[in-house]
Amino acid sequence: MSTRDALYDLYAATFDAMRTVGPGPLAARIDFEAKTNGEEHLAAPAILIDHVAKAQIGDRILGRLRMTLATWDSDTTSSWGEGTEPGTEARRDRIYELLELTDELRTCFDEAMPVAVDEAVVISREFKPWFKRVMTERESFYWTHYAEYLGRKGWNEGSIAALDLNTTRVVERLGDPEREDAYQAKGLVVGYVQSGKTANFTGVVGRAVDAGYRLIIVLTGTTDLLRAQTQRRLDKELVGYENLMRGIDANDPDALDTVDYHSDPDWNEFVRHGALPSTLGFPDVIRLTTHAFDYKSLKQGITSLEFDRIDPARPLNAAVNLHRVPARLAVVKKNKYVLTKLVRDLKLITTKLAEVPALIIDDESDQASINTSNPDKWEEGRTERTAINRLISELLALLPRAQYVGYTATPFANVFVDPSDAVDIFPRDFILSLDRPVGYMGAREFHDLDEWPEDEGRTVANSNEEAYVRSVYDDHAHTALRDALDMFVLTGMVKLFREQAADTPGRFKHHTMLVHETVKQADHRELAKDIRELWYGAGFHSSAGVERLRQLFESDLLPVMEARAGEEPVPKTFEEIKPFLGAVTQRIEGTANDPVLIVNADKEVVVEGVDFERRPLWRVLVGAAKLSRGFTVEGLTITYYRRVTKQADTLMQMGRWFGFRDGYQDLVRLYIRRADGLRPAAFDLYLAFE
Repeated sequence: MSTRDALYDLYAATFDAMRTVGPGPLAARIDFEAKTNGEEHLAAPAILIDHVAKAQIGDRILGRLRMTLATWDSDTTSSWGEGTEPGTEARRDRIYELLELTDELRTCFDEAMPVAVDEAVVISREFKPWFKRVMTERESFYWTHYAEYLGRKGWNEGSIAALDLNTTRVVERLGDPEREDAYQAKGLVVGYVQSGKTANFTGVVGRAVDAGYRLIIVLTGTTDLLRAQTQRRLDKELVGYENLMRGIDANDPDALDTVDYHSDPDWNEFVRHGALPSTLGFPDVIRLTTHAFDYKSLKQGITSLEFDRIDPARPLNAAVNLHRVPARLAVVKKNKYVLTKLVRDLKLITTKLAEVPALIIDDESDQASINTSNPDKWEEGRTERTAINRLISELLALLPRAQYVGYTATPFANVFVDPSDAVDIFPRDFILSLDRPVGYMGAREFHDLDEWPEDEGRTVANSNEEAYVRSVYDDHAHTALRDALDMFVLTGMVKLFREQAADTPGRFKHHTMLVHETVKQADHRELAKDIRELWYGAGFHSSAGVERLRQLFESDLLPVMEARAGEEPVPKTFEEIKPFLGAVTQRIEGTANDPVLIVNADKEVVVEGVDFERRPLWRVLVGAAKLSRGFTVEGLTITYYRRVTKQADTLMQMGRWFGFRDGYQDLVRLYIRRADGLRPAAFDLYLAFE
């Protein structure tokens, strides 16, 4: 074993021993582990200081140290913090004090692993603490495996620590699942568009199951696309392999066909718990919905919603019963007919619903969930509700122990809900505004929000607008649309160049362009026809087409890459990426010889679905609502956006160009409608977003 590996094992074992008790004297614990393993020569603090000082990005020892410190920095459930606030210098000083670090080690840790600044904002009423007590009595099972999964996925330690802190903030403000009296809390989590809200509520679900919540209902917006995408993420990142298999023989092809994801290319990446959780002393998760199917009436299978009690003399929410029964998970579209089936089935089960700790997660909670009926038309003394709001209210009434947490990037409607309506969804208990995640590309990347000095010219190096935004005026001749298609091809060539230069084949699995002008399906057909004509008339492989790409590369793409590529490889000349032209056009046209994919509800033209999960997708996507509201357009690099709307939430939710663009931030372009002096300012979508 190498010295580096031995040193890692030494510190990993030491921090594992502190996992449940918190930080303790580091030198004494290292000495013990070193002597036990015959590695006394590695115990000296100078060895660790030297290693950390020389460590490069990706070093395992540094990563383990960062994760451990970040976890303690964000801890809200342990008593060792002695009143210090998570994410503060005071908390870090307390950690160092308990570790009994030398001055040299303190300096070393501060330089290599500074305290991550917590910028989240919490507005909260007082709540009765319970989460720390419950979680000191049992291990975090689903949360721990989820956090480890995110680490393998590439999340940095600070981001996982922030998620740890913010998911705890949510769950600790919910009702104690073991409390004798039924209690409902209602809250709202606000995040940026495309910024990782799903990761937050996945973590909240994991923590809730660990703490004793046994019915989880996730409402996912109004489209099948978003529901299926959310179901898969929860199944992959939280539910896990063993809960999905449930004893099925992996070597039996016929039996394996009954598993949702047996042919999923990422099947081996689904989180593993080591065994069926119930055999390890933790609750299983039984799914009431699958990737392919929304909630269906259970009929004779109604028993899957029943909760068996170990001690029939005690209520379900008593600790002796609660932590020995599996949790149920339903990922449900906000559809009147689907939710009606769920409400009807809940009314049929024999388990006393007043004893079932439940959690309702409402993704895109400002869509469909809000009661938008006109109060001026209500009968005196009677509240009339819209269909989805009525059904959510019925769920809350049926489940007195149900906690409601809404998630949205556009909370305009949520905060105007009548707070006196006892069964509605006003966030009376808390609002959590998530901080801006690392690596996120949002408004401040596409706009120059600060006042510009008069004596300073705008360049692609100092102006986000110059770098990423391309103005679209009257485009009846589709000149800007053709430029956008050319840029789509060029950026695909650069992605393949970067894969080869860094020896990372398949890094850019998806490469997409979004075109959005209208919500009308007939217009989508015409627009797709126009794009196909532009594509096949572009002559990408002709001398004229190659020259056009070369000029766009030199005038637009190269200057931005040189200014903003960071550590990513940059081709210095067009000749370096020219060999990839054929591969890019072939990928975009695909086996169907069609570069365009229409994404709407028109069954006459939609013969191929958007499936980022099961195959690489390099296409031009034309659509509207199905590609907004929480749905993640993977690999989105070029956006051509001309739809005018007066609704602020509609405008923001169509901002699909916001999100994470790892490895290709410098390649992103937004072609957006601008006012040209002849039209009113309302036509300037760029200013509308700003």
